[in-house]
Amino acid sequence: MFLEIQAMELTPFSIVNQYTKERLLHHSRYSTNKYSFLKIFQHGLSYALNKNDQKLIKNYLGLPMWVQLGILYIKSLRSKTNGGKIQFKETILLDPVRLVNDEKGNWHSIYFDKIVNELGRNNVTWISLRKVKDIHCDTNLEDFSRSHPYPDEIEKDLLKHICLTLKQAKATSQFSGYEIKHISSALHIFYEEFRFYYNAFKGKEIKTAFFICHYHNEGLIAALRFLGVKSIEVQHGLIASNDLYYVYHEQFAARTHKGFFPDQIMVYGPYWKRLLETGCEFRARNIHVAGDYLFRSANIDYGNMRKENVILVCAQKNMHVDYVRYAHILSKHLEDHKDWRGIIKMHPLEKEKEAYYELRKLGFEIVDHEKSLDDLLRLCKIQISIYSTTFYDALGFDVVNFSLQDYGSMSDYASDMLSEGVATSLTITEDPIKKYLSIKASGQELLPREDVYAPFDSLVVQELLYSADRLK
Repeated sequence: MFLEIQAMELTPFSIVNQYTKERLLHHSRYSTNKYSFLKIFQHGLSYALNKNDQKLIKNYLGLPMWVQLGILYIKSLRSKTNGGKIQFKETILLDPVRLVNDEKGNWHSIYFDKIVNELGRNNVTWISLRKVKDIHCDTNLEDFSRSHPYPDEIEKDLLKHICLTLKQAKATSQFSGYEIKHISSALHIFYEEFRFYYNAFKGKEIKTAFFICHYHNEGLIAALRFLGVKSIEVQHGLIASNDLYYVYHEQFAARTHKGFFPDQIMVYGPYWKRLLETGCEFRARNIHVAGDYLFRSANIDYGNMRKENVILVCAQKNMHVDYVRYAHILSKHLEDHKDWRGIIKMHPLEKEKEAYYELRKLGFEIVDHEKSLDDLLRLCKIQISIYSTTFYDALGFDVVNFSLQDYGSMSDYASDMLSEGVATSLTITEDPIKKYLSIKASGQELLPREDVYAPFDSLVVQELLYSADRLK
């Protein structure tokens, strides 16, 4: 049963994209004259396509407004003060707390350590999205109240437009009853998240907010916008041309400015800026090349690395079935090359860790948080994955990237790794070591690292604080 659920959740993005494009052919299906709920409709439709009923939440959006407001009034009777006694600075950081450790064993936020150092620790309020003890944040969202006062006029107006767009969606007859259930649930989640952040930050002197992932953060972005707070997305990983939530097709261009996209986005290098410019959700002036702001354990001498005969497999979240199956195949190839060994690095958010630890019986070293990706890339000669940001991370490390093609549930994404020039194709039956030796002999090269990860430009971070441009 579990394997069946996993397969449903990993429908290739090309299929999900085509499905949502057909369902959202005209903006009247997901917008009012004031707001676009494009991304929220995408959430609901993708859950419906995958039959992911775990995402269905009971809600009252189909009831008359006066009934919904009455329910919210009753709930407001048990409301509590949100945010405690925390004094927010003008700049806040919302950190998902993905950690790496340095040579001394100290933990660091991979996304925000450099940014905090640049802005000054005393000049920001550092908010963790979950409770952690390994880094010092000022507060965490789990301590904030989820009960709120009775809605003010802004909250009421947004609810009115949510109900209106849901009513319009039903009237189009373009969506099945099952799809409407998921869309309604996604709209409910969006509104709940909006109220959470809106009430947490209302009345505070916040001017700028940094966070990762604009998708599934529409409630946060809406709250920031209504409160006059500039929203800045910090690139967190892979952006691809067939992404669900980046590089939007021109059919959505008429309403992206009314959608809940961030005001600005920081990216690692010119490569990502060019890619985003091919979509319609960002203008060039809203995309900023900040360079490599990720925390690195040490300065890396790319010309002086001690390589070993190591194959590094970088697994991806929720794809343990594909990677464990391939590890069994790879172990057979390693038996033919006794001077080589394999290391499998799990995704930092992997839930099915035991499935990987079982692979130790085949001779693999299994790595979780105890070794950084940079340290592993310094060591290995080959990296194998399906599609992953780690292909880009490997640029400059004298590593040959192999993307497994026509394999697993995300094979269409894997083909992008080839067209983008960051990896070479590998089938599951091919011997990666033999192919590696052939490639090294031919002198084949990938993208230059500086195009993907430019040097960190601290001035960009500072300039973003003072830029008032919003998406138009």
